[in-house]
Amino acid sequence: MNHQKKLARISFVLGICFLCGRKAYAGTIQNQIQNTGERINQLEESVSQTDKNISTYEKEQRELEQQIFTAQEKISRLSNELDRTKAAAEDIEEETVKTKRRLSQSQKEQKEQYIQMKRRIQFMYENSRQDMLIYVLQAGSMPEALRRANYFQAVISYDREKMKEYKAVIRKIKQAEAELVSEKEELEELEKQQLEQLSEIDGVLNEMKASLSSKIFQIQQSRAMRSKYKQDLEKQIKYEQELERQKAQEDLKRAEEIKRQEQELARQKQEAQARQEQARLRQEAARQQSGGNGSDSGSGSGSDSSSDSGSHMESGSSLELLSAIIYCEAGNQPYEGQLAVGSVIMNRVESSSFPNSISGVIYQSGQFSPVSSGRFARALASGAGRHCKAAAREVLNGTRNVSCLYFCADNGLIDGTVIGDHVFY
Repeated sequence: MNHQKKLARISFVLGICFLCGRKAYAGTIQNQIQNTGERINQLEESVSQTDKNISTYEKEQRELEQQIFTAQEKISRLSNELDRTKAAAEDIEEETVKTKRRLSQSQKEQKEQYIQMKRRIQFMYENSRQDMLIYVLQAGSMPEALRRANYFQAVISYDREKMKEYKAVIRKIKQAEAELVSEKEELEELEKQQLEQLSEIDGVLNEMKASLSSKIFQIQQSRAMRSKYKQDLEKQIKYEQELERQKAQEDLKRAEEIKRQEQELARQKQEAQARQEQARLRQEAARQQSGGNGSDSGSGSGSDSSSDSGSHMESGSSLELLSAIIYCEAGNQPYEGQLAVGSVIMNRVESSSFPNSISGVIYQSGQFSPVSSGRFARALASGAGRHCKAAAREVLNGTRNVSCLYFCADNGLIDGTVIGDHVFY
């Protein structure tokens, strides 16, 4: 009998060691899941930030392209204006040459006319006035005499008018030449300004093209980074799923071992109670044989007066803790799923393989990722939703819709009770 007890104790100790080893391994996997989850969050944030950067860069690219298009249109317009200015300057240059030729020709004609007039004047005035008078008087009639006198006067008047005309023509040509020179100077100044504007716009255009090239390079780099982030994200998600699968398998083994150990503890408890009952019966028989008629001074019925009925009285702290963890794990799930998460917490509290308090279960190392990530603390501070609080209150008052000790996201790899997006096992 003693040998059997020793074997049972050794088996129980080995079971406890097995559970502790499983628990430590499960904790390690949970830490890996947590680290992987943090890495996934970081990669998702990196992808999101990269998408924002790409959107900003593409917007800046479109703005630069529009500015470049506007600058190119302005350059084209200025180039056309410059071509027209150069053509006008060439026309003025050509007109100036023609004007100078006209001026030279007019001056030449004026000079010749002046020489001829001088000869006529010399012919008329250098001869004696007596000769002129004799020429007039020798006329056969008065009309002829008047005609000859008028002839001399007409010649003189003609020469004077011609000289005035030539002088007027020369003044007009010189004025036209001066106007052409002035207009040419204005056109040259305008051409200079247009060239400066073209040079300035061309410099700005080159800077914008350089900025555009840099922006396109940034977009290409960002897209390459986003592609890498997404590849890493897919790998991390697959790795997380594998870790979840491994943890689920370990949790199943641990749950089975917990169930076996609890059955073993129940059997041992029944055997101990049976031994106590046998010992009591032997003591009663011995008292009867000795002739004693006294009753056992112990009036206990063998039942624990402080036994727990299985229901947990609601307290403010327990309600807030349970509401917060339900909110973090199943806030977006149906009410049945929220009840199931609360049931898992209370099933652990009632199990000898887990801490015997709600806070102990929730804060147990490596069990609930919202606790280590800080999300649970924020939920406690801000408060859970009314549905999560109602589910927590109902669970605290004894409602259980699952008898499981574990749950995780349903990925189709784990057999169990599926409620919403979770599988309970």
